[in-house]
Amino acid sequence: MGTGYTRNDTANNIADGNVINAADFDGEYDAIEAAFNSSSGHTHDGTAAEGGAVTVIGPAQQLVATATSINPSTNAGLDLGTSSLQFKDLYVDGVAYIDSFSGDMSIDTNNKLQFRDADLSISSTADGQLDIASDTTVKFTSPEVIMTDDVRLQSDAAVLTFGADDDIKLTHVADTGLGATAASGFQLSLQTSDISVDSGNTIGKISFNAPLEDSGSDARLVGAEIDAVAENNFGAADNSTALVFKTNTSVVNTTGELTVQGDGITVQSNTGTEKYMDMDVNGAVNLYHNNVKKIETTADGVDISGDISVGNINLDGNTVSSTDSNGNINLSPNGTGTVVINTDLDIDNININGNAITSTDTNGNIDIDPNGTGVVTLKYNNSDVLETTSSGVTVTGTVTATTFSGAILGTVAAGSTGVTQSQGDNSTKLATTAYVDAATNAGGTTSDASALAFAIALG
Repeated sequence: MGTGYTRNDTANNIADGNVINAADFDGEYDAIEAAFNSSSGHTHDGTAAEGGAVTVIGPAQQLVATATSINPSTNAGLDLGTSSLQFKDLYVDGVAYIDSFSGDMSIDTNNKLQFRDADLSISSTADGQLDIASDTTVKFTSPEVIMTDDVRLQSDAAVLTFGADDDIKLTHVADTGLGATAASGFQLSLQTSDISVDSGNTIGKISFNAPLEDSGSDARLVGAEIDAVAENNFGAADNSTALVFKTNTSVVNTTGELTVQGDGITVQSNTGTEKYMDMDVNGAVNLYHNNVKKIETTADGVDISGDISVGNINLDGNTVSSTDSNGNINLSPNGTGTVVINTDLDIDNININGNAITSTDTNGNIDIDPNGTGVVTLKYNNSDVLETTSSGVTVTGTVTATTFSGAILGTVAAGSTGVTQSQGDNSTKLATTAYVDAATNAGGTTSDASALAFAIALG
């Protein structure tokens, strides 16, 4: 039990009109000091001789203590410290109910701000890092969440969903990319925020490059792009847009078909000033050289402007015709080359611009074979000079030759190379004079010496 205060001035010297000695005061002060001594003084713990418990303190009794709480005398009527006089540490084993914070709240080192249980907490396991832990879900109900830098989903099966019913889904495909899913097929819409779109403006763009390529420099630059570019100034009735494919080499499709759809398609130079190809639905496909149209498809086939250089021509039909005003078709081999036809050729008329018909056949034969009973006619100066018949050849005019084989019918005129057949020569010759071995008359046979000479052909 602590020492209570007991008055020492039992003689009542400290009273009006009495003589007060120093000892009287000294004794009283000692008694007061003993009563309030920190270790042995009066405790006011509510026990006998210690005095009642102190439950109300403050100049206006603002702080009230009960058996279970310490409270302000009025609701929200007392501060715990000030901005310049702050308490050091606060230890609470239980629940803290705090309406708001007007200053910073610091959680030391890696301690956690825990919710419900140990699986729901906010902490910092490393300097510069904030950890939000949840055993199931972290839910943001704010209408907007702003991240000032990177957001990383560190799971090989990470899924990012959109919509009240999660109808749009992006799924991580490990070491490959993203899978995009939507109920009616995933749609990616690239849009411009430009309020006035002019010709040549880019509406959207997809670029391809390798930013981590070890070679650096050009190896990391954009290698290909797909641009949507306005063809005209946009208006209430015009949003003409060209889809431009840009590559440093080529566009290659190795599986399936590469399909480009559109009622009007144009392939042109990067500047848009030179055409390579254009095509229209239900219309022509045109090919250009140096911005000049050279090939045009038509309802009947193809119109070609200029020469054609080919290795081989395979005709699926059976006609080669000319739309030239003269109806000419010219086959002109290069240099000393020839035109070779390896099968039968049916021709109405042949006009030869040169002066020779030759054969490359191993036997060197040239056959002219008319159909059925047709004849072959050779003309000179538009007049018939030779005509084939069922029995041979009919020649109109003179035939000059060094040697004949076979029978000759008709008149044989003397030639500069003709020979005179001598008497007794029975060989087959074309001669100016021939002899009959014997002649028969009414009286008998006459010898060669008396025979008549005839200018005939002997066989």
